[in-house]
Amino acid sequence: MYKNRRTHLQQQLNNDYLALFFSGKAPYKIGDEKYYFTPDRSFYWLTGLDKENMILLLGNYQGQDFTYLFIEPYDEVMAKWIGGRMLPKQAQEISGITNIYEINDLWDIIGNLLNRNFSDKEKLNVYFDLNKQEANQITQAIEYVHKFKEYYPNINILNSYPIMAKLRMIKDEDEINKLKQAIHITDLAIQNMMKNSHGNIMENELEAHFDFVLKCNQCEHSFPSIIAGGKNGTILHYSDNNQMVKDGDLVLCDLGASYQYLNADITRTFPVNGKFTDRQKQIYDIVLRGNKYIMNMVKPGLTLRQLNNELIKFYETELKQIGLLDNGKKVSDYYWHGVSHMLGLETHDVTIANYKLEPGNVFTIEPGLYLEEENIGIRIEDNVLVTNDGCINLSKDIIKEPEEIESFMAKYHK
Repeated sequence: MYKNRRTHLQQQLNNDYLALFFSGKAPYKIGDEKYYFTPDRSFYWLTGLDKENMILLLGNYQGQDFTYLFIEPYDEVMAKWIGGRMLPKQAQEISGITNIYEINDLWDIIGNLLNRNFSDKEKLNVYFDLNKQEANQITQAIEYVHKFKEYYPNINILNSYPIMAKLRMIKDEDEINKLKQAIHITDLAIQNMMKNSHGNIMENELEAHFDFVLKCNQCEHSFPSIIAGGKNGTILHYSDNNQMVKDGDLVLCDLGASYQYLNADITRTFPVNGKFTDRQKQIYDIVLRGNKYIMNMVKPGLTLRQLNNELIKFYETELKQIGLLDNGKKVSDYYWHGVSHMLGLETHDVTIANYKLEPGNVFTIEPGLYLEEENIGIRIEDNVLVTNDGCINLSKDIIKEPEEIESFMAKYHK
């Protein structure tokens, strides 16, 4: 699988090139403590390897492709403290790469390749995967860009990000299966929250019920969970999760399980005591119908911007009918985010401006309405897979009909 992915990438690159991808390094937090390491997702997509300080070097010379992997040497002393680094044999078994060297050999091998094969450096393209975050920080990729320009000033530095993004946006069978598993575990965890909810519960207690299921299923979080009760549900990226949810309030939970680095991103909103008020159900029904309306519109050729514009038109009609657009109010007073983003190895996965949907894309559909003065925040988010003529709702089993929610919660709220 990883060989095939690398082949697909190399078919998109010009002849006579080098392309580098970095697994990354965990920065130090304080003293000798590091932040939790997570691999660069393009590197992982191409290799299946998730260890620190690895470099993938792809190249082509006169129509011949070659692949090198550079890893840290095994250290017996460090192994006793933090565990052993990956051995070349292990890296080869996972990635399918046979040319594996120690990380310190990188520049010698690059020098040999260039001096042996690329006599005319002005025709050599060197690709780096430079996403939008690279502009704001000095990453390994940026460091190596500077080194290449210093050592070989006449080469052409190119960005492989647009090519990688298009490849990664089309999910293969392995990715779709892992996404389904991540969504299934998210479903189980949401159910555990709903089973254990009650009036005057703390947000972080609900969060603990979600976390327990993830840990029992060998999953990490796709992103820090949002567990927002009452008015907190009107804060788009609320993250404190430390307030009491009063009896009668709604709980907006935006969260997801990450299974082998594939991320679910689900939002459900439910009454903490198991019963919607009439007003809550009225607003909830509009958001739910908006969710279904956009889902039914999905087809190849549309953009996410077009879907969002359609949702705004839908809201203009619906909110006007219940008086929320009186006195100069606008849809943007109640809804101010996009309805969709790409999903995959990153929660907000790679994308390209004005990209037109293709079969194999996976993205979110997440309409919301936020009425701060009424302590009502509602968002309903599903994860869908684009097909040849529409989409499949990968999260269809996670209940969202208000009657289903009330019926489910009634079993545990005697």
